[in-house]
Amino acid sequence: MKRIIFLICSILFFVFAFIHAKPVQTDLLNAFVSPRLAKLANVSAKKLNIVLENDNPASLEDMKSSFPQKQYDDVVEVYKNYPQNFLSSNTKKLILDKNYKELDKQALERLYNPFGIYIASPDRDPYLLATDFVLSKAQNQEKEYKGKFYSVMHIDADESLLPELLQIQKNSDGNIYFTGAPVHSYYAKTKSVLEINIICIISTLALILLCRFYFKSFKILIPIGLSIIFGMLLGYSVSSLIFKNLHVLTFVFSTSLIGISLDYSLHYFLTGKEPAFKKNLTASMLTTVLAFSILIFSKIEILRQIAVFTSCGLIGVYLFVTVILTAYPNSVKTENFPKFKLPAKLIITLIAVLTITGLFRIKFNDSLKNLYVPPENLVQAEKIYQEVFHPKTPEFIMISGKNTDERLEKEENLNLKNYTGLSSFISSSSMQKKNLELVSTLYKENLQTYEKFLGGKVKPPEGKIYDVEKFPLNKEFTLDENTSFVMVSEPQAGSINPAREISDLLKKNRIECLVLLPVMFAVLFIVLNFTYGIKKSAQILTAPLCGALFAAAVSGELNLFNILALFLIPGFSIDYSIFRMNGGKKSKDAVFMSFASTAFSFLLLSFTGFKVISSLGFTLFCGITASYILSLFVIKSKHEK
Repeated sequence: MKRIIFLICSILFFVFAFIHAKPVQTDLLNAFVSPRLAKLANVSAKKLNIVLENDNPASLEDMKSSFPQKQYDDVVEVYKNYPQNFLSSNTKKLILDKNYKELDKQALERLYNPFGIYIASPDRDPYLLATDFVLSKAQNQEKEYKGKFYSVMHIDADESLLPELLQIQKNSDGNIYFTGAPVHSYYAKTKSVLEINIICIISTLALILLCRFYFKSFKILIPIGLSIIFGMLLGYSVSSLIFKNLHVLTFVFSTSLIGISLDYSLHYFLTGKEPAFKKNLTASMLTTVLAFSILIFSKIEILRQIAVFTSCGLIGVYLFVTVILTAYPNSVKTENFPKFKLPAKLIITLIAVLTITGLFRIKFNDSLKNLYVPPENLVQAEKIYQEVFHPKTPEFIMISGKNTDERLEKEENLNLKNYTGLSSFISSSSMQKKNLELVSTLYKENLQTYEKFLGGKVKPPEGKIYDVEKFPLNKEFTLDENTSFVMVSEPQAGSINPAREISDLLKKNRIECLVLLPVMFAVLFIVLNFTYGIKKSAQILTAPLCGALFAAAVSGELNLFNILALFLIPGFSIDYSIFRMNGGKKSKDAVFMSFASTAFSFLLLSFTGFKVISSLGFTLFCGITASYILSLFVIKSKHEK
């Protein structure tokens, strides 16, 4: 009866959590930095640079036409309806200097240019001031370099657009190179998804074959799978109700961690009849949960999410095993693993030497570039883009104000050069008023002379102030309702470099996790001491601690993600020590199966092309393997020689 009540209550809780589920965040930067800094980083990150190369400059235009162009019809409509409100700096100077002769000359060149454009027709804008304002913002994106002609386009691109663009690249007569974060993300994600899917399939098949060999049946996989699914559901349900949004990385980390709970089911089927089974299982669950619960004290929300998700997931598996699986017959047939002798002194000496020498060579690298190694074709594309166009990494200046107009005025008063901001496209109300006064003076003193070139009288419309709050590009340069930003090509006083800021934050978070690491081991020792005493507690923690130190030493270069792996190593391997020391005759088999399946999965991860995942997999494989091997020598069960 209690099992039925337990299942009904659990299902109702899961349904309630899924009904109240929130959207999942997928932005990697949002996982570790503030939304404001993440948005600044994504301003340039969402730009895809398309570099076109051809021997014939005329062919570049044909190549450009193959790519989708973003339409700014709503922006052009503003200039068309308010042509006197927006003046280029050159036109302003000519009017102020009353150099009408040069102004007439430039206006006629725009008027009779066969390849020119009219933003507003000459009867509404006789000097084509709106056209001049738009053209003044255009940059020369064509260059000749080493006998070849190059052009570059900048477009906003997401993952859905990349396959189409890559097909255009493949069918093009000239050479096309893609640079920028979107194409790097696309290649990294495409490759990583394929690799991780293959790894998941291989790992699952390996576990199935291992269970088939040892238990002589596939049926054992059903209760094991159900226990893990139950834990994942409980972890998700609790986390989704506590946090506003769950990040996709929370699922990546936490669902893999719940693989620890494979131990719980295996130990039930192999040692469930032993008197100390419940005590050992409870101690294992509590210490593992405590190991991850330390992350709750982190200032990084995703680490707190991982702590809650994983802890609740492990508790869920523990409850499923102790409440539900106890009704499942555990008299399963088993096969003995082949026995072999390890050279204890040689292995311990080797691990000790590698650990000691490696710890003295450890370096910390918090650079974003350290987290990703691009493929050779993208490295070549970036090299060409840098050599031909010499792009500069933008920095950002924050502008605060209660409304758009106030922020525009502040931006205009900065008198910046080589910048991109909202004032590049729209003028504040006060600036529009000044522009209208200048245009009124121009019309009053020179329009009658200029009209003869137009062949008739012109009566342009009266100027009105455009409401800048309605400008279509406002959101492009807005962080929140009181803050906008300006991109500058050169560092300015108070400017922000997102890459540098993010690296500083990663360093700060890495140091915070390093501080929490010894705290975690101290808490585990205190908890174990209450159950097993000082001597046994020290023995149990020796292998996980040495395993973590060994993993750090062989990694050589540590970043935030390697440090996170050091939290996971004791979380995985402390079970090995607890069950080996206090379990029954079959405990060593359950521990070996758990270790073999876990270590094999992380070994496969270490071969992936995405450096964040591969370094995480390598660190975990080294730490877990060292912990397991050391547990064989440090801990001797009463059932073992």
